[in-house]
Amino acid sequence: MVTAGSRGDGMRRANLALVLRTVHREGPRSRAALTETTGLNRSTIADLVGELQRAGLVTERASEALGRVGRPSPIVEPDPRVVAVAVNPEVDALDIGAVALDGTIVARERLAQSALLTPKRTTALVAATLADWRSGALAASRITGVGVAVPGPVRASDGLVREAPHLEWLDAPLSDMVTDATALPTHVGNDAAHGALAEYLFGAARGAHDVVYLNGGASGIGGAVIIGGVLLGGAGGYAGEFGQNRPGIVDPADRRALDGVLEDEVSRALLLEGRGSRRR
Repeated sequence: MVTAGSRGDGMRRANLALVLRTVHREGPRSRAALTETTGLNRSTIADLVGELQRAGLVTERASEALGRVGRPSPIVEPDPRVVAVAVNPEVDALDIGAVALDGTIVARERLAQSALLTPKRTTALVAATLADWRSGALAASRITGVGVAVPGPVRASDGLVREAPHLEWLDAPLSDMVTDATALPTHVGNDAAHGALAEYLFGAARGAHDVVYLNGGASGIGGAVIIGGVLLGGAGGYAGEFGQNRPGIVDPADRRALDGVLEDEVSRALLLEGRGSRRR
């Protein structure tokens, strides 16, 4: 049975999330602006901001507005001491960074690799890097979790990497492995899906409702689709794998692989090979 108390708690959590999400995505806002944006009244905003401050998620500073009648409304901004760790394993390197709640990149490293990364090696590198950062760049930070962007299909329900073909991974429980090694909640997803969400929330697709995203890198071609502000994941989270679609090349003589997919026709390796040929 849902009680009035549980409904009230759920509404409060939703309102807390709304305020935090607003300053995270839109940047510092005055209490007055938050009141206007969220539709909540001033006393509710003051109460919610106070709770978020006590939780160490936002800070407040005095407004710099001058020449206005009345008391200036305080500015609410994300606490930069709250950080998340972003990880991207590729065929030639492991990129790892720490991003603060206000969007500041606090730390970043690119660990070049001479051999293909394995899930075990990836986990070990993440754990070792975090151990260094915790006594250095992130000594004063609160790490909330790890996000891993993998070049391959990832099962949405549990973060199992079903296949990362260019890394030669198959059914790798990377989410559990990183959580066990770092004691941090870990979310694993497809790199293109994460890229699409990043562009939608903070980048070139900001303000759009429908987005088709296509990327290309060392591990081939990836893509994602956002419809009405919602990432199209499909039943298992594998939708939008454009690199595995069959290109519409009519003449068999123009195909590199008779039964191949888009990644067989277009890849970074082929482009670099062509560039090297022209140089010679």
